Amino acid sequence: MASLLLTMLPAAVMSQDKTLVVGVLNQQSASKTAERWNPILRYLEESTGLQFSFRMGATVQDTNRLMGRGEFDLVFSNHNFRPEYDGTYKVLARWNAKPIYGVIAVLKDSPIKSIRDLSSKKVVFPSRSAFVAYAVPMAALRKSNIAIEPVFAAHQEGALAQLKAGSVSAAAVNSRFLTQYAAQNGLSYREIFTSEGFADLPISVHPRVPAEHAQAIQKALLGMHGNPKAAEALSAAGFDGFSMASDRDYDNARQVYKLTGD
Repeated sequence: MASLLLTMLPAAVMSQDKTLVVGVLNQQSASKTAERWNPILRYLEESTGLQFSFRMGATVQDTNRLMGRGEFDLVFSNHNFRPEYDGTYKVLARWNAKPIYGVIAVLKDSPIKSIRDLSSKKVVFPSRSAFVAYAVPMAALRKSNIAIEPVFAAHQEGALAQLKAGSVSAAAVNSRFLTQYAAQNGLSYREIFTSEGFADLPISVHPRVPAEHAQAIQKALLGMHGNPKAAEALSAAGFDGFSMASDRDYDNARQVYKLTGD
């Protein structure tokens, strides 16, 4: 059955039982990630006859290193579009959702009105490796010549927890995660920066995965929307399925990485 693996098992061990390893970007705590992904992987097992396990490093950087070493058969991330990783994994599908935006948010009663008011203030990010939650808002801050005091949490959940506690002046996060977190945790906030839209995170496949397996996985993912058998998994994930996507849908993400070097 699908399960969460946080240990650093060698790739050879993972391939002995022909289980496909799905690398998941660190956006939430390990327990929250497991709640979201285990039902999806169980559905894929039932739909394709393949076996899956998902794996993430203790930090975003650890997960990226695992990806860089080719230890994932599939990956749910946009970090594979960074220059050092780009070109290895091929996009199969993406969350069936509207574009995502990089947001800088403050508490609703904060005196801060614009990003210019953040000069010398503490701004929390999930990590230096986050795309819409770090590279995108940081590019905007640099473009406006605003120097801040960056603070880093392990993931978006941690970043917004710091904002809610008042230990930082602002938090940079994914727009959709911000909405979900605020609804679940009673966070009252204002957005003082919102970026252009970017395609939501894709599931991409390593070239070593047989083409027939990749096609079966893609078909299963695209078939989740409106499928009663997938309803439980999609409810746990908080989305309504996956849609078609291609590598070219992420050209603006590649451009941000090239421009910022982050």
